[in-house]
Amino acid sequence: MLTELLASDPTTGRSLADIARHLGVAKATCYPMVVALTEAGWLVRHPIRKTYQLGPALVPIGQAASRAIDVVDLSRTVMQELADTSELACLGFIRSGADLVVAEAIQPISKRSGTLGLRIGDNVLMAPPLGAGLAAWFDEDDLHEWFLLGKEALDTEATLLRSEYEPILMAIRERGFAVECLRQQERSISDAVTEMRGPGVGGQRAALALREARRLLSADVAVGTLDLDANYQLLSVNAVAFAQDSTPALILCLVDAPSPLTGERIAELGKLVREAADRVTTLMHGRTPRPLTSADGAT
Repeated sequence: MLTELLASDPTTGRSLADIARHLGVAKATCYPMVVALTEAGWLVRHPIRKTYQLGPALVPIGQAASRAIDVVDLSRTVMQELADTSELACLGFIRSGADLVVAEAIQPISKRSGTLGLRIGDNVLMAPPLGAGLAAWFDEDDLHEWFLLGKEALDTEATLLRSEYEPILMAIRERGFAVECLRQQERSISDAVTEMRGPGVGGQRAALALREARRLLSADVAVGTLDLDANYQLLSVNAVAFAQDSTPALILCLVDAPSPLTGERIAELGKLVREAADRVTTLMHGRTPRPLTSADGAT
């Protein structure tokens, strides 16, 4: 990779010929890429030596990556306790644009548990009916984008999705955790991901698998009001840990229960996840936004 090559010699830099040789491409092929990265600020060109070095535009990207690593490091012990207590796998997601990236996956010490077929580094497109737990805390611009992604994924008008999801998002903020459940279907999301992920295939294929598997879901996979006596096939119960500026920093998810659970049990798991997310928020010196009430209006 170009960035890794330049990072290995950050002060001297590399000439175009050197870069092309290390990347195994012709100079003519390499040149447009180097020029575009320089214009974007990812690289800088020394005016005398004509060498290229990493540019200032990479600094905030590196800082963001460092913060993400810090969050995972801080949360790992909390995630392990959560997995052990619930006897379910605990996934930690961080947001990357319209995707969620699996930053950590913790198994309960007592047994192996399903992870929806996901591994660390996999990307999941966060579009309805998935991602309501994070979308509940979005500002209006991000929420609008989430509904537009849902329109594309579910072939449903964004206005209809908004009318359906706003009460659910309100409920999520008020109780502090989200619940996503599967309806009756021929196979699970985990099966679909596993089937579509061939040996050695990375996260992008898994993301495509989840998008394909979304067709198996109904649009009301996000649960607003839990019926404590009903049975649910749990996909995920999740809660958000927040940074110092109250923005979402990490999503903690208990996933892929092997058998149906009662609403009462899911509520218990939701409380555990919310408390774990609150602990991570405290460790980060973060601040949880106040819950909305009906007097505030819909999210």
